[in-house]
Amino acid sequence: MMNKIIFDLDQVQEHRDIKITSKRQLTIPKSFFDHLGVEETVQAYLLEDGIFLKPVRHRTRTVSDLDIESIVRKVISDGYTGEELAKEIAYRINEYNKQMEKRIQQFLDDMKADPESEDGEGEDFNGLDIFFDKEDGSIAQTSK
Repeated sequence: MMNKIIFDLDQVQEHRDIKITSKRQLTIPKSFFDHLGVEETVQAYLLEDGIFLKPVRHRTRTVSDLDIESIVRKVISDGYTGEELAKEIAYRINEYNKQMEKRIQQFLDDMKADPESEDGEGEDFNGLDIFFDKEDGSIAQTSK
């Protein structure tokens, strides 16, 4: 049913005694919950001498998810509230999406382009060139 679980005390990040209610319910400490990224559900495995709980991961957060979370945090830290907050978040996410669409289109155009450069030599395109400055390897700046 499951691979062998090895319990190594050297890997324990935090330990707590957790009280169980009369209804056999327990509360997972917030630090555990946050560290594991528990959303709504955990899988429970009955072992010989204990219970193993594992968070159910519904989907992996993408780079886009992380970028949008960053946008939301930035707008909140900039002091927007109420209706202004909603409008500013929508505006910035829309601008982010436009930039991503431009980069994707540029990437697709580069992939279709003639591999021969103007001087007749083939250009070494690895698919990441649109994101990095060709001279120094730094992240390329996009025009707004």
